[in-house]
Amino acid sequence: ARAGKKVVVVDARAIPGGGVATEELIPGYFMDSCSTGHTIIQDNAVISQDSLGLIANHGLAYVDPDPVARVALPDGEQVAMYLDKNKTYEEFARFSRSDADRYLLMLEDWDRAKPAFSQSNNNPIGWATPIDQALAELPNGGTWRRRRAMSALDVITHEFKEEHIQAFLLWEACQTFGSVDMPGTGVLPYSIMAGRQKRSWAIPLGGSGRLTDALVSVIEEHGGEIICDLVVDSLVLEGGRCVGFSTTDGSQFFGKEGVLSTIHVKHLVDMAPAENWGEDFIYGVETYDIGIPLLAIFLAMNEIPTFAGKKETDTAVSSGLGLWPNEVASQLRDIRDKKPVDGSAWTLVATPSLVDPTRAPKGKQTVKILVPASHVAPYGAQNWDDAKEQHADRIIDYIQTAVPNLNASTIEHRIVKSPLDIERANRHMINGAAHGGDKTSAFSGPLRPVPGWASHKMPIPGLYQTGGTTHPGGSITGFPGRNAAMVMMKDLDLPFPG
Repeated sequence: ARAGKKVVVVDARAIPGGGVATEELIPGYFMDSCSTGHTIIQDNAVISQDSLGLIANHGLAYVDPDPVARVALPDGEQVAMYLDKNKTYEEFARFSRSDADRYLLMLEDWDRAKPAFSQSNNNPIGWATPIDQALAELPNGGTWRRRRAMSALDVITHEFKEEHIQAFLLWEACQTFGSVDMPGTGVLPYSIMAGRQKRSWAIPLGGSGRLTDALVSVIEEHGGEIICDLVVDSLVLEGGRCVGFSTTDGSQFFGKEGVLSTIHVKHLVDMAPAENWGEDFIYGVETYDIGIPLLAIFLAMNEIPTFAGKKETDTAVSSGLGLWPNEVASQLRDIRDKKPVDGSAWTLVATPSLVDPTRAPKGKQTVKILVPASHVAPYGAQNWDDAKEQHADRIIDYIQTAVPNLNASTIEHRIVKSPLDIERANRHMINGAAHGGDKTSAFSGPLRPVPGWASHKMPIPGLYQTGGTTHPGGSITGFPGRNAAMVMMKDLDLPFPG
């Protein structure tokens, strides 16, 4: 739009933004219906350089909470993290001085390697030095190449020896809802911890949806149009080229210069004949792993959720309950095997109203609880509609072991969103998996979403793909959209503004 092209955005939901949305789910309480923390996007030029003027001109603002995190562990211990890395060091040293030393080395090591990963994330596949080649040029390039191929769990347990620190680092790595026990996730402990140490769990003031609002404002400012509540059901092809799409209400939209999709590739392939995609692409989509589903509980509370033995001031915006490494691995295996999981899960308890009181009435709090879940309903229920409240009760009971005031007297309202509910609200989140697909080795980099089709151009000419199913994957990063724009603008002979 800023380059002078007419842009029309069609969104299936009633409000734009997909997983970057803030909604009044409970009267007076503004909840982030999916994403809350925006740490990773802080390294994207759209924020770090304010390349679109979202901060300077469109009201986007962030706050970096401190403490960064507080996590309760199965033996009753708690581990905290702070923006002051020396304070984090002393917290870790309560358990192991050598692991605390190792943590500082971890941050230094990431600082040296980060440019290689940033270059990879900030460019379409094939445009920058391949990540393995970039890592090989580092003094400890072999270590980084091995680390990248390992699982996050194996990296953590190899490099840190004390179980509480292992569990805390794994809790942080799990925040992307990835298969942290599988190969290809080994960089997560480094990237997550370094990002949090620098910017905490960066919270957009007014809610996650303020990022969407700012982007919408930029599009509209340059003559673009946003149309909501329209579901795309097919692509319009002419001579084998994508020239537009149709929606379920019978409307048609035509893109003379190109059509850009954020539709999940599992759905996208159903919108045109199989022969237009080709067998290789179809096979890649059929074998694409949708990732780990989640269940969400939204609470309106009249108190700050407070950890046992602590003061309200010790509570973090990003907090929760962690598990020992073997328990995390066991739970993830059960989910991949489509087995129901019980309430004793890795748990995120997010309370953004601690640093942003505009989200709740005075003296009240917005709390969002996220747990991994199988899309198969537990307790023998036919589906999640019959099981979600019982499951939420078990999760609340479990959290109360560490946060005693999370109870009936402090919880004024509750809404439970099962994996089934999450998919109903957003078709992209198949089976309730919110991150656009697994990010292990088979589904990352040049293999995402499909080998040979990782640089945003689809097998059908005129059709481009972005969003969580493209490199570098889900979470609030802005990288897929920025990279897709680079590809499209090159094809249109337009200069990319940076």
